[in-house]
Amino acid sequence: MTYIETIRRGKKEYYYLTKNIRISKHKWKKIRIYAGDKRPSKKEVSRFAKKIEEKAKEEGLIKRRSRFLYLTDEDAETLQDLSESYKEWLRRTPQSARKKLEGDFVIRFTYNSNAIEGNRLTLRQTALILKDKVIPSGIRAEDYNEAINGKECMDYLKKYKGDFNKKMLEKLNGILTKNTGVIYGGRIRFFNVQIEGSEHVPPKHEELKKHLDNLFKWYSADKNRLHPFELASLTHAKLTWIHPFEDGNGRTARAIMNFILMKKGYPMFFIPYERREAYYQTLEIADKGNYKGYVTRILRLIIDQIRMYGHTKKKK
Repeated sequence: MTYIETIRRGKKEYYYLTKNIRISKHKWKKIRIYAGDKRPSKKEVSRFAKKIEEKAKEEGLIKRRSRFLYLTDEDAETLQDLSESYKEWLRRTPQSARKKLEGDFVIRFTYNSNAIEGNRLTLRQTALILKDKVIPSGIRAEDYNEAINGKECMDYLKKYKGDFNKKMLEKLNGILTKNTGVIYGGRIRFFNVQIEGSEHVPPKHEELKKHLDNLFKWYSADKNRLHPFELASLTHAKLTWIHPFEDGNGRTARAIMNFILMKKGYPMFFIPYERREAYYQTLEIADKGNYKGYVTRILRLIIDQIRMYGHTKKKK
């Protein structure tokens, strides 16, 4: 708390605005700013208090608060640079080159998202199916269909003009699980499920309506308040926690995350299959309610992909 301190020298009194700042468990530092030989008014106190805050921040005694709920200012600046780099890339890149890179992204997103869930196709096999329309020998029909579904999912998202809602969520899951042995694809589950190898136990089916209603209300309330990356990654985390479908929940959540980023003017990303263990650990952080740590780690998982749009970190 800031307070006025009076110091007498001879017959004169001098006024200082003072604040004690804790710098360790048992150690404090006093910051003092001279306010004159007359007691400062309330307006002057407010002005001097701001100076004290700035001085404390300059000395590293008070950490600057981020303007965002979960992102640091530095991460938000990096993402802003990314968004601008992406728009510049779109502006200067010929349409033929954009289509080629977009097609490559669909292949990589489909491969990585499916591989995380156990699909056996390699990146090359996925490219043969989606780009060259070739069916590699010896592959499972389910794996092939998941690759086809991944592309159909991305095509749907690019054409979809609405917003995130229950109908869109069900449609997306229906596409992603089509012809893969899932009985109730695209339908909110009416039975309980478990996640193999995870400590998280999804909500019982009787609770799904409540959780989904809360999710859509949260999204509507916060979609213009949160940073786009916060909104996208948190929607992804909340969906995987709810686990609303029989199967394809992870693939659906990752597709929704990309849809929100695309809608907000950011390029889409994929979670690298090679980093799936770190990805699972990151989701567990979100399950425990540590959303700040979760958002930071999700960003670290994908940040290297910004180089594909020519982004370089600005020099200070």
